[in-house]
Amino acid sequence: MFSDHRQRLIRQLPAGAAALLTANDVMPTNADGTMPYYPNVNVYYLTGLPEEDAMLALFPGHPDPAMREILFIKRVDQLFVKWLGRRADKTTASAISGIRTVFYTDEFWAVMKKVLPLCSSIYLHTNEHARSENETQTREDRLRFTCKQLYPLHRYERLYPILARQRNAKTPDEIALIRKASEITEKGFRRVLQTIRPGQTGMQVAAEMIHEYMQHGATWAYEPIVAFGADSTILHLRANESIGKDGDIVLIDAAAQYRYYNTDLTRTFPVNGRFTPRQKAYYNAVLRVHKQVAQAVKAGILIKDLWKISNNLLLEELVGLGLCTTADIQTHGAQYYLNKHCYHNVSHFLGLDIHDTGYYDEPMPAGAVITNEPGIYSEEEGIGVRIENDLLVTENGFEDLMKTIPKEAEEIEELMNN
Repeated sequence: MFSDHRQRLIRQLPAGAAALLTANDVMPTNADGTMPYYPNVNVYYLTGLPEEDAMLALFPGHPDPAMREILFIKRVDQLFVKWLGRRADKTTASAISGIRTVFYTDEFWAVMKKVLPLCSSIYLHTNEHARSENETQTREDRLRFTCKQLYPLHRYERLYPILARQRNAKTPDEIALIRKASEITEKGFRRVLQTIRPGQTGMQVAAEMIHEYMQHGATWAYEPIVAFGADSTILHLRANESIGKDGDIVLIDAAAQYRYYNTDLTRTFPVNGRFTPRQKAYYNAVLRVHKQVAQAVKAGILIKDLWKISNNLLLEELVGLGLCTTADIQTHGAQYYLNKHCYHNVSHFLGLDIHDTGYYDEPMPAGAVITNEPGIYSEEEGIGVRIENDLLVTENGFEDLMKTIPKEAEEIEELMNN
């Protein structure tokens, strides 16, 4: 899979071009602490190595075939192993990645003296994601600075657009990993339906899901959101010590990650196993939108078009719920009520990142994976409902990767009460 990804990228590089990629930093917390390490997913996508310090150089035009793909890994000694454990050695790294030439990362610039003077352009990656708000200097930044200091007369090009579009269309191997993550996500959700009860905290609910994920070789794709009652109107409320009460609904946005491929699931249901009539009215309104939006999904549509379709459907449901009238919408404008009751878009790309690479203004390719997550929220009534599944975009439609995860109100009630 990783060799195939590299070859697809290499075929898109012009003659004389080299591409350089680097791992993420290990980020500090306080004192001598560090945050859990998370790999640069582009390096992982192209090599299969999630380890810190990994780097990759691709120069398909190098006269020496052994120097056309070069992997760099962390050099470790026995003291490192005693404290932090083993890392992939050269043989293992080569076997995982399919790259024959492997050096240590501290040799990178010495090796580059044999590569970069022979190329005419250098492709570097920076985070150009539309939703990125990073204020921290990264290893990608430092690689770019050093490159331009050492080789100021080379032509520099952007790698992000090439990788973003390539990663957007998933291969069958990648789809299989996302399917596996979806299956594990379902197990976690079904476990919660059987275990949740009034008096539990959000952290206890999240722990049930995480326990199930880890039993199947997965972890959580993002910090679980568990919001009870009126807190269900808060989009990204992390699981905490708030307690679910009898009569509350709970909004759970939580899913599994398997081998760095993510899923994204949201369900809203009653803590005590029975929706009130008003809660069910909200739920079924969102479910209708969820189903109708899915029918518009197919290769070639813009994700922004799905946003428009969803917004029009949501406005109809707001009127049906009595949250506004058509006259109100004409007076104050549709956006006023969308901002008040439906304050997020219905879909984003999904893959190695939760909000994966891809362009909202370009037609979606077959193989893209997107979320379908309409929501309606009323702070006045203390009710927030979101329903989210992951859809694989196909040439003529879609495949719901979470179609077996319960979402009908009656099915959820039945499962909870059995």
